[in-house]
Amino acid sequence: MTALYYKQQRGVALITVLMILAIMVTIAATMTGRLTLSLKRTEGLTFSQKVYWYGQASAQLGKKILDENFSDSSVVSLDQMWATPNMVFPLENGQIAGRIRDLRSCFNINTMAVADQGGIPALPLRQFQNLLEVLGVSEYGAQMIAESTRDWIDENDSSDAALGAEDSYYQARDVAHLTANNLMTDISELRSVQGVGPKTYEKIEPYLCAIPSREQKINVNTVDIEQVEILYALFKDELNISLDDFNSLLQDRPTSGWANADEFFAMNIFQGVTITAPLKAQISVSSDFFQLTSIAAFEDRLLAVDLTFQVNAKKAEVIRYQSGGIK
Repeated sequence: MTALYYKQQRGVALITVLMILAIMVTIAATMTGRLTLSLKRTEGLTFSQKVYWYGQASAQLGKKILDENFSDSSVVSLDQMWATPNMVFPLENGQIAGRIRDLRSCFNINTMAVADQGGIPALPLRQFQNLLEVLGVSEYGAQMIAESTRDWIDENDSSDAALGAEDSYYQARDVAHLTANNLMTDISELRSVQGVGPKTYEKIEPYLCAIPSREQKINVNTVDIEQVEILYALFKDELNISLDDFNSLLQDRPTSGWANADEFFAMNIFQGVTITAPLKAQISVSSDFFQLTSIAAFEDRLLAVDLTFQVNAKKAEVIRYQSGGIK
């Protein structure tokens, strides 16, 4: 009886020990899992912080490049360092890659807020319509987009033309909204304007930009030869110069660009023609707004950075910063 009792007790003790051991193993496994998760979370936060600071570094890098280019010359051309395509700067466990774009080499959409004079469409309105048409938008569609864009930007609530659109039009849409009645901050805002569908936007977006200025200044030294339509649109109404003529003009552009606007207008293409003062005032060989689009990478983290620089007194300053992760 006593021997049997002791055997039963030993069995109970063994089961108890095994249960305690199982509980300890479970607790240890849980603690290890939580510790691993915590370490990964900390690592993730560390990596995210580092890629964030790499993104911030891209702003300083862009500023340094622009400052160096402007330090000894006010003429901006495509043979300068800022215009180097697909720049890559290796860093510890990562890199910064991107490109700088001259925002004076594209059509500034914010010049549109100009009223017609004596029933004659304003010069920026006509130029924008010309650009849309040469890019393949129908005459009716180009007129609608141009007039609606002006209504979106101008400060009043009344449409300035038959095909324009103000608040009453947008309030009746599925997703009701109002016009900005202010300058566009980003060219993507154009997608909200009447007549600009996804396909149209995709077609015209590379030729446009939204500069925080109502002034149209096109730097003829930096207009991409693949976007010669921009120059054609400016001059179309006043000069009988074909798209091919402007293409040849950019083909013959000096490597370091024209030294001033007078040199540009001295080219054979303009001989024997009269160019009005407002049109001449739109031509420049310098630039004051630039866009840096870059990707900052650290380990497996990526950060897209979009910066706008304004150059004053030969010094570049960031006036707009956007960033976001990449899936």
